[in-house]
Amino acid sequence: MPDAAAEGAQTKTAMSVLCIGQLVADVVVRPVDALPHPGRTNLAEDLQVYSGGCAANTAAVLAKLGAEVRLASLIGQDVLGDAALADLKQTGVRLDAVMRESSNPTSAVIVLISSTGERSFIYRYGGNEVLSNRHLSDALLQSSRIIHVGGALKMLHLDLEELFARAKSFGAITSLDTDWDPNGFWMKRLRGALPNTDYLFTNQEEAAMLAGKEDPRQAARELLARGAQVVIVKRGEHGSMLCSRAVEIELPAYRVEVRDTTCAGDSFVAGFLLGLSRSSPLEEVMKLGNAAGALCTTQLSHRGITSLADLDQLIKTQAILATTQA
Repeated sequence: MPDAAAEGAQTKTAMSVLCIGQLVADVVVRPVDALPHPGRTNLAEDLQVYSGGCAANTAAVLAKLGAEVRLASLIGQDVLGDAALADLKQTGVRLDAVMRESSNPTSAVIVLISSTGERSFIYRYGGNEVLSNRHLSDALLQSSRIIHVGGALKMLHLDLEELFARAKSFGAITSLDTDWDPNGFWMKRLRGALPNTDYLFTNQEEAAMLAGKEDPRQAARELLARGAQVVIVKRGEHGSMLCSRAVEIELPAYRVEVRDTTCAGDSFVAGFLLGLSRSSPLEEVMKLGNAAGALCTTQLSHRGITSLADLDQLIKTQAILATTQA
């Protein structure tokens, strides 16, 4: 019998990315300006089921940009899981590491969108909440050059410290996107993993909660002091900021007509990881992240991104200058 770890190592390529974490079935209904009176029916113009969740969104955008990407998540043996996978298959994500268990349903959210674009959410726990390190074999971790955890602070059964220590022992580049922590653990969840985190993605509000500092640059520097190698702060309409021990880069946002910001942060991460997998200079990597985040907002979910050409066109038509400090 061939050695599983050796097989995993043989499949690793320079472009390969493994996204670990959230896969959610998004049931999107619009417009919803009020809930029906009990016993009555309201009409909606649109109802769709999409794949969602930080890891799945980042993987989907990476695949559309041409990266070799694999998703490792846990979902149920149910109709919502079928629908989420069917949506993802269209993007080209490799799904053989998506595990299915009948004992837990697929994590799901009902997204109610008002006529003004405001969103409300009703969430049902499922596979995301039980995905753990036992689901992630050494062979799986050895299969990819970059290992990314999406929605890390919501994945309560993932031991991030052990996972990243294992990933680094296999020579992987590690990255982590925090997401908002509804349980309030924040740095308690992250502290042990930071010394083995090559790229830490967070947004301005999450960075403040993690570091105890409102200023994003000061928060990023604090997270560096706690062990992360590079910290990237997503700042929405204000662009993005990267801080390492050697350099600090700040880029403004690209200007687009915003329709939906739901997956913008996950798309930014995808653009960044694509540039990283191509060994591009950090400023170019940041531009790809900003372009992906911006284009994502032009349609629902990440439908505003169809290919790398979309990003290249935006970057070419809107030249932006980085503010860099050594």
